[in-house]
Amino acid sequence: MKNTLKMKKYKVSYKHKLRFIEYLALSLIPFALSMALKTIQPIVNQFFKYQISDYLIFVPYFFLLPLWFWAYFTSKFSFSDAQKIKALLFDVIKTNHFYFSEKFEGNEKIYTSLKFIFYFTESKLIIDTYTHGASYTKKINDLSDLLESALSLSLLEVNSMNPQYTRYEFLLNKVEPLLINTVNDIPNISGKIILDNEKVWDYAKVPHALVAGATSSGKTYMLYNLILQFAKQGAEIFILDPKRSDLSSLVHSIPNGSEFVAYSPNQIAKILRSLNEQMNNRYEKYFSSPTAKMGVNYQYFGLRPIIIFFDEVAAFMEEDKKIAKEVDSYLKQMIMKGRQAGVFLILSTQKPSVEAISSSIRDQIGLRIGLGQLSKIGYRMTLGDEWEELPTVETGTGKGLIFIDGYNWSTPRGYDAPFLDLESLDFQNTLKTLIQIGNENYGEYE
Repeated sequence: MKNTLKMKKYKVSYKHKLRFIEYLALSLIPFALSMALKTIQPIVNQFFKYQISDYLIFVPYFFLLPLWFWAYFTSKFSFSDAQKIKALLFDVIKTNHFYFSEKFEGNEKIYTSLKFIFYFTESKLIIDTYTHGASYTKKINDLSDLLESALSLSLLEVNSMNPQYTRYEFLLNKVEPLLINTVNDIPNISGKIILDNEKVWDYAKVPHALVAGATSSGKTYMLYNLILQFAKQGAEIFILDPKRSDLSSLVHSIPNGSEFVAYSPNQIAKILRSLNEQMNNRYEKYFSSPTAKMGVNYQYFGLRPIIIFFDEVAAFMEEDKKIAKEVDSYLKQMIMKGRQAGVFLILSTQKPSVEAISSSIRDQIGLRIGLGQLSKIGYRMTLGDEWEELPTVETGTGKGLIFIDGYNWSTPRGYDAPFLDLESLDFQNTLKTLIQIGNENYGEYE
């Protein structure tokens, strides 16, 4: 639905509304008047000087036009978005009997009704529900599924923090996944990653990411998309792939790849140790001096962002416990201190577990994505266990749930990962070219 109305509020509650049969009955009145005029027309014309025109008998039918226009305008088929919503919400109240009434001498008297107050913002429909403590209150603690089905809109948020009402937020515009067919389709916004036409990850403010997904979930393509976007921003990219899967093959696509791609435990620990030292050096040089400017980050000094892709981190933590302990300490330091210094972690795994990714790490991660058919525990390990219930969304390759800190979401949301067309886009050469451009702009080494 197009958003043509902003911030004007509309109220919906149960009141007697004319039914179709009643509209039909009212339509018979002009018909009866017309027939009466037709009957008396010859008599009037015979005895009176002024004759009734033959067309006059159609005058009563003009009363039908405003009647049927109003019936259409206030229906769910109306051309007005607001009237459509009003009619649909009215049906929700009526068909589910969310009102209290009594019949007296054959007439129904409405005492109280569920009340909806709704309004439009730029991209959302906001609906507040008021029950006034009526007997049906317990039945409508959660109208999510009912409203989503009735309105045919995607539910974004449910907020029941206010004791007077529950707020439901729906997305008016369809969320479209990001499509990357050529190098020109790769977004390039400093400090930000485009996730779809609605969601932007501001990693310079909400750092680090976790991507979880089993085989054929679309996890690798999601990581490829992130790699390309970071590379186009000129970031220095490191890839740690202990299972030697698809990401490790990028050693041939990155200049001096052996210095930036690692798969053995010792190599991985060495790179993380070096980057941890580099992060601390940045702090000493730029942020710890007595004259250091408060509240600035790596962007203020024009420092090159450092992005570390650590694939199958769960498998690594189980491989060598001694090195895993060392690596875990580096990860925790980068998670806590990396944002200001421009050092960011992208962790990915098939099976998220508390042993691999502790809650102290996960809770500091700004972007969390669970793709494919993860178990309930898997989703909770990825997205957090503070949610009472995760929304039901379509799952499968490239589909799942997402949570981004800073958006004030009350629950994670459904997500379609970007589509990367590797038939039309030469991924390896594109990545190599983008990194070379980044090296020229920043210099290969700081």
